[in-house]
Formats: sequence, structure tokens, C-alpha cells
Amino acid sequence: MDRYGHSIFCDDIRTEPGGKLSFIGCYNGVIFISGQFPLVLPKLCVHTHIFSPASQPFNSIVVRCYLPGDEQPFAEEPIETPRRSEQTGLVANLKPETSAPLYIVAATSLIFTPVELRSGGLLRIRAFVDAEQEVRLGSLRIEARAC
Repeated sequence: MDRYGHSIFCDDIRTEPGGKLSFIGCYNGVIFISGQFPLVLPKLCVHTHIFSPASQPFNSIVVRCYLPGDEQPFAEEPIETPRRSEQTGLVANLKPETSAPLYIVAATSLIFTPVELRSGGLLRIRAFVDAEQEVRLGSLRIEARAC
């Protein structure tokens, strides 16, 4: 089993009563921008989930965001992970209802205000787990449309 993950790209993330999250203005693979590059988005939010088989607890996770055309990340966010013993202890106490594999899940919300886009292309989200494994968490295509 491999680690994997995904991202939700949206205009805003709100924390609701009871700890629920609301994602406002979600994008479905592409964001169409009115105007020409370079331009500034007032706000862009990304919520990520990273899944690891229960047999492979996380030591460390760093999420990086790359703007279109850039090889260096414009943002880098470490995710605090519980100690390995805490992760394995939680899993050991679970009694699965099915024979489906168990996963440990890490999540974070990234809020960028503002975001300067120099060109169109793919905005990419990557996690670096235990400083060695890259996990692709998704991308958002950014395209300019004439007004």
C-alpha cells in the first residue's frame, strides 16, 4: 500500500460550530481568471488530506505549494504529527468493521492572501513525508480568459 492524498481548492475555508469545515467557492480542476497575467488573487485556499497505511506512521510532513512555472515553492507548511507511538497506539485500538486496510490521515488548510500569479499553468500541491517521499496532492489549472 502506498501513501496518497488529495486537495480541495476554493475561495474560502470556514470553521463552523462543532469543528465542521465549510469550503466556499470550490474549483473543479481549473480556475478561469478574467484579465491578463500578471494578476493578483485576493485569496486562495487549499485543504489537503494525506493518507498513510497504518503500518507506516508519519514522522514528519511538509506541504509545499508551487505556482505555475516555478520550481521553488512559494509556500511551505509543516504539519504537526503525533509521535509514532501515539499513531500506532490509535490504530491498535481500532476494531475494523471490514477487512479494508486502515489508514492514518493528516490534514491541513492553507490560506494564501494575496496570491500573485505571473502566468497561467498548474498550481501544484505536494507533501514531503519523512523528508524523503513526495506525495502528489493535486493541482489546479489556472487560465486567463479575455474580458
